[in-house]
Amino acid sequence: MREISFDKVLKLKNYILIDARSPKEFKKQGIPGAVNIPTLLDDERAEVGTVYVQESKEKAKEIGVQKISKRLPEIFKQVNELSKKYNNLIFYCARGGMRSGSLEVLFNTLGFKTMKLQGGYKGYREYILKNMEEVNKNKEYIVIHGRTGEGKTKILEKLENKGYSVLNLEKLADHKGSFFGGVCEKREQSQKRFDGEIFHRLTENKKGYFLVESESKRIGNIYVPESVYGSIVKGKHLFVSTSMENRVNIIMEDYANATISELEECLLKVARYISKERYERYHNLLMKGELAKLSEILMDEYYDPLYDVGINKYNYDLNINYKKIEEAVEDIITYLKENNYED
Repeated sequence: MREISFDKVLKLKNYILIDARSPKEFKKQGIPGAVNIPTLLDDERAEVGTVYVQESKEKAKEIGVQKISKRLPEIFKQVNELSKKYNNLIFYCARGGMRSGSLEVLFNTLGFKTMKLQGGYKGYREYILKNMEEVNKNKEYIVIHGRTGEGKTKILEKLENKGYSVLNLEKLADHKGSFFGGVCEKREQSQKRFDGEIFHRLTENKKGYFLVESESKRIGNIYVPESVYGSIVKGKHLFVSTSMENRVNIIMEDYANATISELEECLLKVARYISKERYERYHNLLMKGELAKLSEILMDEYYDPLYDVGINKYNYDLNINYKKIEEAVEDIITYLKENNYED
């Protein structure tokens, strides 16, 4: 069988990683850039696993083969299409075992140029954790600070759309960082997926710098890799601010699709840190649907005082107070050019 380690994969120019695991496994912890061609679908994998535990290994294998056989025409069609675009087809599964191995052997026999990823996803994860610090070495971080609702994420998105080098940690973490941070997110958080996405962007970065939002080490239930967080702390620091009216509008846009019950659940988390009277006042505004007013009061009475405790922790290279978010974007672009990050 033809195996390749992940460090050698990174040296290839025209390849595609094919994840043979179930869609659920792939969604939670896939390798960035890989495509999912499952040998077994989620319900099929669950069925085979149940038989393995309750009956026998042999019976589970028999059922697995039956399920895979029915999917082979569709699997062949997908792999054949990929072979027209990529010179190397690299299969992987959880540990580089039966699922990826069987597909690699089959398609190699059919004349495709194939390999199997050594150690599968587990081997890949061990590699990125071991090498995260190395690929992060010499990367400079330009950190955008600002209070809740100042539009930091929106500024980063606009800069990224213009071609500037951005590491959007909140987007990668599937969380906005506060007690309300998980609302309106489409995916559950995954530390493994987060680590992989960061490693991928570090290896792809050619400019030597990243624009990033100021974050605590923990974003929701996951953590920024130690080496990356250390570089962020040591980076260049910019501060943005705007009017309360703008801040409320940004918050309302960010949480436009949130339900009252979702917001109520988040507000209960805030309740642990405030008086009963304050919580009841906030809760009454929520129940009345006065979300703009509640947003302003929460920022003014709760989030801003918390943020202001550590506001002087850094020396800021640039302070930006904007009326329109495009003004902040242009000021940061000017900063990048004046400090030779961009031509």
